[in-house]
Amino acid sequence: MRSKIKRCRTCDLYTLKDNCPICGAPAVQTKPPRFSPEDRYGRFRRALRQEAP
Repeated sequence: MRSKIKRCRTCDLYTLKDNCPICGAPAVQTKPPRFSPEDRYGRFRRALRQEAP
């Protein structure tokens, strides 16, 4: 189960909402997903990370 708490990258406020209530920036998950050797979507996630600037 994923953690529901999120953090705003601009003002470092923790919230449960998708956007920061103070500055309106998008909030991101606080923890990375758990590692699993049977990760079916790992290659897609790594390819997407390589495409990002």
